[in-house]
Amino acid sequence: MYVPEFLTPQKMEAKHTHASILLGTLSKIGTISRVVELGSGNGVVLVIIAKLNPVKELIGIEINERSCEVARKIVEMNGLKERIKIINADVRDASKILGYESVDCVVFNPPFHNDGKKSKESERFLERNVDDFEDFVVAAKSILKYGHEFFAITSPKNLILDVNVFVKHNMTPKSITPIYGKLGVDSKMIFVEGKKGGKMGGFKLHSPIMLDDF
Repeated sequence: MYVPEFLTPQKMEAKHTHASILLGTLSKIGTISRVVELGSGNGVVLVIIAKLNPVKELIGIEINERSCEVARKIVEMNGLKERIKIINADVRDASKILGYESVDCVVFNPPFHNDGKKSKESERFLERNVDDFEDFVVAAKSILKYGHEFFAITSPKNLILDVNVFVKHNMTPKSITPIYGKLGVDSKMIFVEGKKGGKMGGFKLHSPIMLDDF
């Protein structure tokens, strides 16, 4: 799996994760006009997608103002200011900001790092609250054109619940790829490819990816 080189500040409050690298690299987008990432964090996913795909316009929606500042810096460092725009907003307002069914592809890495305990700190709560997952799916559905693709990262622990949420909102998973840290341990993440309004048949389970391989 090829991961393009990209620049980031030497000191960052929020480092990019394996999930960010995987989402940016595995999302096969090609030549389309408009891609949106919901919960774009420090912007690394959008930078990777921009380097791998000839997308004209990429937009990140992120609720954390500081993360947006870092993302804009990273976008500028990688010479992508003309293609990538970062918006400081709640993903639930995505359709108000961008318009209903105005996007060709949506990617998202929703808050799934949850051990059952809710943090008292508001920022950590946003990161850990698994209940936010449906907000991301609803937002993705509202801005994505019918019949177009979405890509997401989620947790194996939540997979059954998440699939139910996808199907409930007519966001049909078409394939999943399990991600493993190393041999002999359980899967760490699941990469989901899907389509708004897609048919239920023809589902694929792809070969696993090992994080040790990249």
